Amino acid sequence: MVWRYSLNLSPQVKIPTHDDLGKMSAELKRKHIVIDEYLINATIELLRDRWSINDIINHYFNALSDDLKFEIKKFLATLKWIGLQEDTNYPPPRYLGSKMTLAVYALLEIGFKLSDLRRVIRF
Repeated sequence: MVWRYSLNLSPQVKIPTHDDLGKMSAELKRKHIVIDEYLINATIELLRDRWSINDIINHYFNALSDDLKFEIKKFLATLKWIGLQEDTNYPPPRYLGSKMTLAVYALLEIGFKLSDLRRVIRF
């Protein structure tokens, strides 16, 4: 099970949901045009290609402020562990595992809303 801790959360320890990550992704994309442009690429590299978070930051977001990089790292680290949990709970090749998570972000990228996806995909 994946847990997330933050002094800013109430309660400070929380199990992140796919909805939480979808909201984090949308908020990040609104913070800077570079994030809006490349967050989907970063998500693909993380979940499909298993790039490290530092490699992703250096490749796509190196020119951004340290605060924005920290926010991106927080999102990617949470997503990484969720993806690994999905691969454990729903192991490929029989099940989709983290590929289902990646499919959600691909659909969000082309304009679907989380509420739309809930009607189509169970996650």
